[in-house]
Amino acid sequence: MAAFAQSGRNAFQKQLSKTVPVLGVTLARFLYATPIAFGYLYFLYQVEPSYAIPQFSGLFFAYILGASLCQILATALMVQLFRLKNYAIGVGLARSEAILAAILGVIFFGTEISYLGWLGVIIGGVALFLMTGAT
Repeated sequence: MAAFAQSGRNAFQKQLSKTVPVLGVTLARFLYATPIAFGYLYFLYQVEPSYAIPQFSGLFFAYILGASLCQILATALMVQLFRLKNYAIGVGLARSEAILAAILGVIFFGTEISYLGWLGVIIGGVALFLMTGAT
């Protein structure tokens, strides 16, 4: 369901990018997602009301702000690729986040990846390399 929703959202953004500026399309994505995220959070607290609302530190919010700004920038860049008629490359680069997360997880967080996991990272990297037309 998540993959279906993401594909639909990306197709909608591609269509919207034909008539709306890049930052407008980016704003539409996050305005559309906000009520869904709050609705999901509300649902979770209704299912299990005994959960306490967590307390977060200022550092946590700094990380959230940094990650949010990076997400907004990445979305704007992907929409710009849509405008340049590079839909497949834009979506492919957006999906490269799993490859990057795996590599950064190993380098910075001591994550262990199985041989099958590494095979997936390598196949994803080669696919991204081929899709972007790099030689």
